Amino acid sequence: MNPSLIDPNNHVPAVSPDDGWDDAADFMLDADTRPAVLPARRNVSERQEIAVVEEDGLRIDSKVGRDPLTNSSTQLEVQEITGAVVRLDQAIPSPLKVTPLLKFHERPVREKDAKNPGGEGQDWGHASRYPMRWLLGAGAGVGAIVIVAMILLPKVNKPDKPRINPDDRTLTVQIEEKIAGVDAMNLLLTKQPEAMQIYRAYAQAHRIDEIVPLLRDGKNLQGILRHHWQPLGLAKSWMPAADAEWMVSELAGRPCAQLAGRLPDDSKFTAYFINDGKRLLMDWKATAGFGTDSFQQLEKNPGDASEIRGIISSAEYYTASWPEEDYQSYRLVSPDGGTMLWCYARRSSEAAGEIAEKFFKGDILDEARSTQKITLRLERGPAGALPNQWLIGEMLHIDWLTP
Repeated sequence: MNPSLIDPNNHVPAVSPDDGWDDAADFMLDADTRPAVLPARRNVSERQEIAVVEEDGLRIDSKVGRDPLTNSSTQLEVQEITGAVVRLDQAIPSPLKVTPLLKFHERPVREKDAKNPGGEGQDWGHASRYPMRWLLGAGAGVGAIVIVAMILLPKVNKPDKPRINPDDRTLTVQIEEKIAGVDAMNLLLTKQPEAMQIYRAYAQAHRIDEIVPLLRDGKNLQGILRHHWQPLGLAKSWMPAADAEWMVSELAGRPCAQLAGRLPDDSKFTAYFINDGKRLLMDWKATAGFGTDSFQQLEKNPGDASEIRGIISSAEYYTASWPEEDYQSYRLVSPDGGTMLWCYARRSSEAAGEIAEKFFKGDILDEARSTQKITLRLERGPAGALPNQWLIGEMLHIDWLTP
């Protein structure tokens, strides 16, 4: 043996005299290793006796007796299962099979006078021949209709008025009437670049004498300009944007144009221009929204209100001094939108009718507006009126452009 496989802690016990491991003959006769021998085949009576089981509860066991262990060969008991099969009969017998009965029906005989009783006729697909009298009658009817139509044609085409003799025809030239102001408006459409240069010079000017040549009636406005004009003082490099809006319309009864854009501080401006002969000039009063006094002063009810420009809209504010049955109420907002006055037009006055026409009357082509630029002459109100309540003495003109 290989000494390296010896376990020092697991020694084989020593051989004693009673050990029989070396007796090969006695080892082969051990009962557990004896060869099995099949028993002899039993007859039918023996198998029936084995099938009888006593009713002593649930028992899982074999009734085959075992021989005590002897030196004889071990025998096995073989049980044979009988091949008998129990058949179950049907409780309800199956129905009898019925044989169908067929009866032949002969096709009925077709009557001679019957036309297509069960479908198309025998001559289907063949051209039919009509009697000659039908063809003659149809031709005569069509001919009669044509003759009557030819007889009635001159009466249908007869004109209501007598025809003009070609020899009596004369050619006349109708002179197209020119619409007043159309040429002036067409001329203004081409003046946008010039208007942008004029407003640029106005926005960059620092002295009155620099803007007088650019303004409409500039010489007569010098006194007003000294009290009310404030230079914008923009840089020399500033220029109105190329996409500034250029609108041509008729205001105060004359063609004019408006240049609308934004200043460097992003505030909006609208400059008014007219043609003075062949020269384009800027209307300063309309451009600046000029008023003989400021809205801040008129809100306190002092000052001169003989020429005030603002944005007017209809209102429903009445007091004891301004009853609704006698006055129509309006709001008048300053051109910069920062101050508002309450203005009232006496319903029986001419100004009330002229203003109401812009707010309460309109048609499909000229709808009434909710707001309107206007130039007014204001007067002080009756006793008990608030400081910011004024009476409309006269409507000078719609919008801010002076006629």
